[in-house]
Amino acid sequence: MPSRKTTKEEEKAVAEISKERLRRITKVHRHHLRTNARVLKYGAKSFVRNTWLSVAAIAIMAVTLVVLSATIIATHAMGTAINKIEQQVDMSVYIKQGATEEQVERIIGRMTQLETVVSVAKTSPDEANKEAIQKILASVTGMSEEEKKVYEQNLYDAPNKLPWTLNIKLINLNDTSELEKFVAEDESITNMLDARPPSYSTGHRETIDRIAAMMNRIEMVGLIAAGVFAIIAILVVFNTIRMAIFNRKEEIYMMRLVGASRWFIVGPFVVEASFYGVVAAIIAGVLSYGIVFALKDNFGSTLAPTFDIMTKYWYFVAAALLVAGILIGVLSSLLAIRRYLKQK
Repeated sequence: MPSRKTTKEEEKAVAEISKERLRRITKVHRHHLRTNARVLKYGAKSFVRNTWLSVAAIAIMAVTLVVLSATIIATHAMGTAINKIEQQVDMSVYIKQGATEEQVERIIGRMTQLETVVSVAKTSPDEANKEAIQKILASVTGMSEEEKKVYEQNLYDAPNKLPWTLNIKLINLNDTSELEKFVAEDESITNMLDARPPSYSTGHRETIDRIAAMMNRIEMVGLIAAGVFAIIAILVVFNTIRMAIFNRKEEIYMMRLVGASRWFIVGPFVVEASFYGVVAAIIAGVLSYGIVFALKDNFGSTLAPTFDIMTKYWYFVAAALLVAGILIGVLSSLLAIRRYLKQK
């Protein structure tokens, strides 16, 4: 059985080892912090030193980010326009004038149970007739008030009356199959249909299709343009970093001789390129918000929801632009440095 003295000595030795390990870990952490601070400092100096090259790189990166954000904004705005048009469009089914309100309500009840139907609104024959007469009177010109009153009375006395009208809003205007099947087969409505055929398609659908096609084209062209500018930006930053490397090649050579770490050599160029991305993201953000704000008065109903989202979630927009800008800068710098180090 070990003595109490031996146990205390062992515990003391373990404590000393633990303290030494802690000192080493602390020393390594401090070394890493100093290294990172120096890398950041050298990268900032290089960014300021290469002013004109930095301006060129930042400009092309800013254009890239503006084109990308403009594409996303335009796509969202057109999607908003399509949703608004779809909300205003409905399908029409006509029920015989002689149908009772109870029969019409029964048809509406069964129709609203369809999965593709959002809502159903009814217009009675009297309401439809009155609305049609008012439209006719509004288009009539060159009549005196007395003549217009007589004409209006004749229209009301005319034997031809309009049928019940059911205005149906669908979840998807392009999916009318369930409604068509209901109208053709459901026993509650088959014998109640008016001679006027249901309206399953409207002129608005062509407008929606045109906007959707335009949205797809803008999205495709915008993404292609953003991709082209991104490649140009990578090439510009790549050449900018290469020139910075050539200007400091003797310094890099000396650092490699004294055993500097790879990160200490590569880091300043990555930091410099990251600064390009940060400044470009700030410029692109200001331009994007400025453009949307300037156009909001002319395209208020279309751009207002997009602007509201950009205002409410500005931090997401800022983060996305920063990430995209820094990513382009870091990728370009790593490619340039890797090529230089491989050559050496």
